[in-house]
Amino acid sequence: MKDTPLQELQMNSIETLKEIAKTLNEGERIEDILQAVLVSLLETTGLKTGWIFLVSPQGKQRLVAQVGLPQGLRHQTCAPLKEGSCYCVNKYNNGELHEPINIMNCKRLKLAVENDWGDTGGLSRHATIPIKAGSESFGLINIASPSIDTFSRNELELFETVAYQIGATIKRLNAYIEEQKQTALLSQLGKYLAFQRDVANEDDYLATVGETLQTFFGWKGVRFFYNEWSTFTGEEGDASKTVRLPFDQHLLELCVYDEGLSAGVESVLYEVLTHISLQLKQFELNRQQQQLWRREERNRLARDLHDSVNQLLFSLILHAKGLERQLEDGDMKATVAHVHELGNQALVELKELIKQLRPEGLESGLAAKVEAYARLIGLAVVVEVEGLKKIAEPLEVCVWRLIQEGLNNCQKHAKTKDVTVRLLFGSEAVTVQIVDQGIGFDPDTVRKGMGFVNIKERVQEMGGTVTIVSARHQGTTVNISIPLVQGDNV
Repeated sequence: MKDTPLQELQMNSIETLKEIAKTLNEGERIEDILQAVLVSLLETTGLKTGWIFLVSPQGKQRLVAQVGLPQGLRHQTCAPLKEGSCYCVNKYNNGELHEPINIMNCKRLKLAVENDWGDTGGLSRHATIPIKAGSESFGLINIASPSIDTFSRNELELFETVAYQIGATIKRLNAYIEEQKQTALLSQLGKYLAFQRDVANEDDYLATVGETLQTFFGWKGVRFFYNEWSTFTGEEGDASKTVRLPFDQHLLELCVYDEGLSAGVESVLYEVLTHISLQLKQFELNRQQQQLWRREERNRLARDLHDSVNQLLFSLILHAKGLERQLEDGDMKATVAHVHELGNQALVELKELIKQLRPEGLESGLAAKVEAYARLIGLAVVVEVEGLKKIAEPLEVCVWRLIQEGLNNCQKHAKTKDVTVRLLFGSEAVTVQIVDQGIGFDPDTVRKGMGFVNIKERVQEMGGTVTIVSARHQGTTVNISIPLVQGDNV
């Protein structure tokens, strides 16, 4: 018994779907895969003309496969299909193309006739089938025939089945491509981070952030903002990704432009910004270290001048004064008196020089340290200093560490941000008082984790005493006294 046309189509469809499935699973390049699929589909249905658009998330169509196009659509290397909009693509972009459309007029064929681009082979309409996989859409297939006004239900079902197969394959390939892109991004990220460690100058670093990123990642354009810095390298584009990261009361912002940015680019950009923030923090630490070195060098020089030249001048003045009293000759006495006067003048100038070399005395230096550290850990501190006296560095460091420990305790346990630190430099001892109006506690039940054990041990090592006055809901006062011994005064 001879098969009917419907039976023949069904049998051919089964074979075609098997062949298409094989093609979709074996191919690697999407354009080659879709071209082979379209050829097989048209052979099965006995049709001659078709083309496939892939449409980007931004709504830009791309011709990826075509078979049997008439001269009017082949005009200037298929320009009518590559440029401009049309009815089917507009429906797709407007979210109106949910299922196959049997026959719809073709704007591109109409333009080919109007502009005399060539013969259209009697074509004016086509069927349009969306390419989908689940809720994702990737493009559409157009099938045309001059002799068909409407396609049969079986033909449309075949078209739709093939479109679903294509959609599943595109989704799989996109996932593979995305994975490859992410692997490449992470590889380049490692190279970029290694390279950045060699950059030492902050101004050069900021000026070349965009250029360096473009070199390593190949992005079309890079825009970078930080504080007053704004740099742009390359070109802008329709596709971009922007990330922002708070840093040091400012905002780091990085925007990259490129076609086909992978979903993983956001995490890479955050890694880049995090590294940039660490690099900027390192520059700041380097500046502080250099300032500290300069300050220490000035202090060393000031001590040397005080301990050597100052003493020599003082000795010279004493000798000149004594010699002046012993001399009776007027001229000699006047000469020695002049030496005495010059010595006094030199001593005054030396003291002024020492003062300039050490502009930050203990009062301003330690107070500034306390205020800066309190801000760092989120406390509002008031520092009061009385009886300014320069003390030896080991004792000064000890006082600073004790205040740090006290501030840490307030931050962790007091449940208040307001703290007062009082420093009293007496003739026999240095007194430190740390006062907060927090929740207080019972001093008899002090836990090791509250930090007071460390304070007591430090104070005892320096031969001092510490008392803690506190009660629940009545705040806490820590009183520390450290005796000055020979050598503590400078």
